[in-house]
Amino acid sequence: MAAQASSNTTATSTGFWDLDEPLPAVSRRLRRAGAVGGVWVLSALPVAFGWQRCPIATLLHRPCPGCGMTRAIRLLASGELGASLRMHPLAVPVLVAGALLAGSTVWTTYAAGSPVRVFRTRFGRLALGLAAVVYGALVVLWILRAVGYFGGPVPV
Repeated sequence: MAAQASSNTTATSTGFWDLDEPLPAVSRRLRRAGAVGGVWVLSALPVAFGWQRCPIATLLHRPCPGCGMTRAIRLLASGELGASLRMHPLAVPVLVAGALLAGSTVWTTYAAGSPVRVFRTRFGRLALGLAAVVYGALVVLWILRAVGYFGGPVPV
């Protein structure tokens, strides 16, 4: 009886987060992709303008795996590649991985209707895999710097 009752109920789509939602119209996908892109831009503003402070460094007075990244990217943006690489050698790979991840979620939202489906596209899997490798390298570099390699820990 329960199986019959469940088959008679109309399933409602949760839309944006529903992986089984039918492909929405192009106009809806375009609006969704614009919203996802807008979220990426808004999340980058604190870093771009120097408003973001590292909570780990602020609270614990110890560097985290990403400490020095904002300064390194700002140095890179001002054309000081050598100083950027000294501040954080993985600034460029993190920037590339972040841009690919952002681009893949926006593209996936347009192409498939939801950023949650990013792992279903080749571009999305590539971006996620690259991000995993780069963030793994961040942790390895952090450990190596903690024991004195690569100039030691970044000043906090």
